[in-house]
Order: sequence, then structure tokens, then C-alpha cells
Amino acid sequence: MAELFIPVILGTNRKGCMSRFVANFVVEQVQAWASVDTELIDIGTLPIPTDDAGLSIKDPGFSATVERADGLIIVVPEYNHAYPGLLKHVLDTNLKEYIHKAVGLCGVSAGAFGGTRVIQSMLPVMRELGLVTTFYDLNFSGVNQLFDEQGAIADRETYVRRFDRFMKELVWMSAVLQHGRQAVSLDPEKDQDTLVFHANKPCPEEVARLGSDATDAAMEVKTCSETGRVEATLIR
Repeated sequence: MAELFIPVILGTNRKGCMSRFVANFVVEQVQAWASVDTELIDIGTLPIPTDDAGLSIKDPGFSATVERADGLIIVVPEYNHAYPGLLKHVLDTNLKEYIHKAVGLCGVSAGAFGGTRVIQSMLPVMRELGLVTTFYDLNFSGVNQLFDEQGAIADRETYVRRFDRFMKELVWMSAVLQHGRQAVSLDPEKDQDTLVFHANKPCPEEVARLGSDATDAAMEVKTCSETGRVEATLIR
């Protein structure tokens, strides 16, 4: 199997948060997998402004990392039954970089449910971004008692076993979607020089297949007056 790149996103910037220990544990476990590369993305360190929002403030480094990724793991704590606002702010700075890629969610909470409610609230966001969620989540319950001051996890064997099940599904989905992005057209009857669109969003894999470095420079966008369909073709 070709090497997969699956970075881990720490989805909070709260000082002294226990989610950092969870993210470190997850990164350590991913690093143990053959043919999978990873890195930790701390949203609190990204140079993304808060006086604007959306695609116009994307950070080139974060965008490049997400575009290169075959899948994502998001470690998200539950704060008052919801996810941190900064995580949504950061995720919204990209769109096409996520499309048709797998994502696994790790919920974190001080209570017994392990972030189940925050994961439920994240699912429609993941779908709108074009990400494909795994059906098996990873829940870290009672997080304040789960890790010691050095970040060592209690009941390590149990969480390693749970992570193994979580990761098997994520790797399978990441590999299958990687193949699909590279080999399967959404509209095979179209000319070879026509870019594949998903919800009118260009897939970067198709741009790469056609030999262009930049999506915007590679396509000519036209809207059909009769159907309203947006199409883009390669500019030779």
C-alpha cells in the first residue's frame, strides 16, 4: 500500500487543556503504523487572523498540509456541549483541500460520555466540508483523571486497543478514497480535459492529473445558461 499522510489536528487553544495529552497520545500511536506518516497541527499556533473569516484568510502552510493529507484525525474537546469556536474558524479557511478525504474524530470530555455530544455536533460540519467520517469514533472519558501530570495515560492497553480499531477503519477509508480521487471520474463521459467537480468545487487531484500546479490558473469556469451547471475545463 502506498504511504498515507494522516495529520492530527489539536482542536483547541485552551491553556492547560487535557486534549493536548490526547493529541500527543494519538500522534504516538499513528507513528507506530507502517506506511502512515503524520504530524501534529496545533490550531493555537496557526497564524490565522480573527478579524476576518473564510477562505480569504487561509494560512498557506496549513492549507498545503491539508491538501497533501489523505485523511485527518481531529482531537476535539467538548466545551458546554459544543466544539471550540476557533476550530470551526480554522477549518472554514479551506474547502477544496478536504474533498473526498477521510476524517476520524476523537472526542474528549471530563465526563463519562467521552465527547459523544461534540462528535455529533461535528458530523454535519464534516459533511459540508466534503470530508468522509469513519463510523468508529474514539472517545476519551474522564480526561482529568485519565492522564497524569507528565501526560502518561492510565489503562494504556485499553486505549491502545481502541485506537487500533479506530485506525484500521481510518486507514482503509483513506486508502480507498486516495485511489478514488486519483482513478475514478465523477463524470466519465466527459472529455479527458474536463476537471471533475464535486458540489461545484474542483478536485485538486484532477488538476494534478492534468499537469497543472495551480487550480485557478488551470481552469476556465463557465456557467451553462440553460442548466445553470458550473463547469471548468483545462486551459492549454
